[in-house]
Amino acid sequence: MAGFRDKNALDYAALKRELKTNGPANLYLLWGPEDYLIADFVNTLRDACVSEDMREFDAKRLNGPVPDVRDLEEALNAMPFFGGRTFVELSGCDVNRCRDEAAAKLFADIPEWCTVVITLPAGVSPDGRLSLVKQLKKTGRAVEFTAQERDVLHRWIRRRFDAAGKAIDREAIERLTFLSGDLMNRLIPEIEKICAYTKGDRVTVADVDAVAHHIPEASAFEMTDCISRGDYDGAARYLAELLAGDAEPVEIMGAVGWQMRRLYAARVAVETGKNEPFVRDVLNIGSDYQLRRLMDSARRFSLTALTNDLRHIAEYSMRTREQGAPMEETEALRELLIRFMMESRHA
Repeated sequence: MAGFRDKNALDYAALKRELKTNGPANLYLLWGPEDYLIADFVNTLRDACVSEDMREFDAKRLNGPVPDVRDLEEALNAMPFFGGRTFVELSGCDVNRCRDEAAAKLFADIPEWCTVVITLPAGVSPDGRLSLVKQLKKTGRAVEFTAQERDVLHRWIRRRFDAAGKAIDREAIERLTFLSGDLMNRLIPEIEKICAYTKGDRVTVADVDAVAHHIPEASAFEMTDCISRGDYDGAARYLAELLAGDAEPVEIMGAVGWQMRRLYAARVAVETGKNEPFVRDVLNIGSDYQLRRLMDSARRFSLTALTNDLRHIAEYSMRTREQGAPMEETEALRELLIRFMMESRHA
């Protein structure tokens, strides 16, 4: 969710300044959830290496998790036309599965006129224990593309709305990133939907609520918040929304468990006299909106109730892992919700 990666967020503007100042390196290893920026950076690199009219000759692309060594060798050894550079993109390359020593030798001896960009498949991170990964990180530029820092993301969102002729205030932006997450590719269709839905030239929180997609973490938050307020019908509606969505029961269980752990940490902070900046730092929350809502919700729970809820989550996770049937996992989630309600009532 937005604001939870601020500490370790990639400074994308600095990365592009580095490219402009120093020029392209020979090797880049790119991965991470922010695939919108990965695609943008690959395009920027390609432009820096090869002019548009020479792309047919000097830009090569190999697709797939494990590149064919002969194709890779041919691409790397292709001399650029007219003294430029050769740009080689390995798209969706799972370096963790590349065990061919011949490929490792090719990556270790990239010609000086060549820039190689390796982009990993979605959800895959390089395994730093592997010799090839160590080699790539040592000889190339390894960059993890994280969700962007809050203020950077907010400016980008505002520019997208401005381009569509809509104004949006900070509160509506905070609500959008809370509901739909902080990844740009996910936000683009949500922004388009909201712009199409909004009648006037200003987007409100109500407009966002009306059409924005809820990621599982947002629905899990709303469900637990309803429980904290005694709104059990509302909690049941949010669980039904989760079960009706694309997320698997195990993913929903993970989102609910993640939210309960955050509530527990916030409640412990309240019990020990810690303030909101402490919680912000411990849980790495960049969003004032999310921090405020988390603290309000945590204050309505007792520490005993949250402790028992976490115990129930651990028990149900172990049970469903052993049983494994999707229907049993769904029933376990419904039963878990009932247990949460009972704990909150007896707190």
